[in-house]
Amino acid sequence: MKTLKLPFTIMLMLMAFGAVASADVMDYALNVFGNANLDETIDENDIEYLSAVINGSENTTRLADANQDGEVNQDDIEQIKQIMQGTEDKISVLDALNRTVTIKRPVERVISLRLAISEAMVAMGAEDKVVGVASDTAEQRILFPVLSQLPSVGRSSLSNADTEKIISLKPDLVLVNEYENIEQIKKLEAAGIVVVSSECHGNLLNLISATKRLGYIFGTVDKAKEYTNWYGSYLEKISSRVEGLSEDEMPTIFYYWNWGDENGPLGTSGQDCAVSPLISFVGGKDIASEMAGEYIEVDPEWVMEQNPSLVVRELIYKEMGYDVDNSTIATEKVKGFMNREGFGNIDAVKNGNVHAIAVNILSDNSWIGTVYLAKMIHPELFQDLDPIAVHQEYLTRFLNLDFDVRKQGVFVYPLPDDW
Repeated sequence: MKTLKLPFTIMLMLMAFGAVASADVMDYALNVFGNANLDETIDENDIEYLSAVINGSENTTRLADANQDGEVNQDDIEQIKQIMQGTEDKISVLDALNRTVTIKRPVERVISLRLAISEAMVAMGAEDKVVGVASDTAEQRILFPVLSQLPSVGRSSLSNADTEKIISLKPDLVLVNEYENIEQIKKLEAAGIVVVSSECHGNLLNLISATKRLGYIFGTVDKAKEYTNWYGSYLEKISSRVEGLSEDEMPTIFYYWNWGDENGPLGTSGQDCAVSPLISFVGGKDIASEMAGEYIEVDPEWVMEQNPSLVVRELIYKEMGYDVDNSTIATEKVKGFMNREGFGNIDAVKNGNVHAIAVNILSDNSWIGTVYLAKMIHPELFQDLDPIAVHQEYLTRFLNLDFDVRKQGVFVYPLPDDW
């Protein structure tokens, strides 16, 4: 199977929009020890590179010590061969918290503490290894007909999860997101449980790398590659088409939600929010992208002053998503924004460019949301891109769901006429 190597245009865009921390090659590498040449896979090229390191013609790299014994030698080449064959008895990875973690193989009992991780595991064919999930997965019965029936260990962070329940399920591995508390991880490790932090938000290249890393951990490498190659092709299309846009061609976007009074302050994405880079990636300008913080509140007067050309409101479960079959709440929320005092003068309101989008496809699975956003923000550039068809293929081909996106669920409202 040919491995997708995302073009340098995507890397440049992610760097320019602040979606990547630095230009270091590690930002784009498969973070599995044995990936000696720091590309996106482990293959014969790593053996060739490691041989050059051993004979002194190449410099060692951070991932060259495949068996993590402190030396780079022939034993590491043997480890790489075993990884390629899927016969290794352990594998070491660099996780999202920059921790070196060694996992015994095969992994048979996994607890997923994040919906995005659960979704990736189903997509790569590792669903049968899951023995427990967090409440965000357990509550999504349509999206996860099998996983939602498993024991729930509480909220989707170790600080809010039931540690005793986790330990009682005797997992080989617990998967958490990239914002997890190190001290909470150490508590599980003290109980003899391996914990790996996996990227779930924001940086689209990191999400691809994270999924491939899980593929190596679970022995589902080919399926993980098939999945990431498939959706990566859409990211490549988006990147190549918006790459040359001028500032004037990039519409201003206000992405928001409300946690309290519908007529009060508006929640939005600061510069540390994962959604802001996604808006930039698809050729939009998030009006709050330079504000410090991750989740912040802004005054309605400020929104009117910024005069965004498009507004996107994210709605949570039970408001939009897989288990909602009518747009009643979405209609109410969109109209509520448009009817706020003074908002009739905002360009987005005047032009009917106020939309709601489900958290399922923007925060939980951001690559799907990215496809929808691209079409929404630049319909003229993406006339041949059908987000609904992409979404449908994902659910049918990778999640094995009997679910018709055009007839079930509510993911974008109002849906543009030409979609």
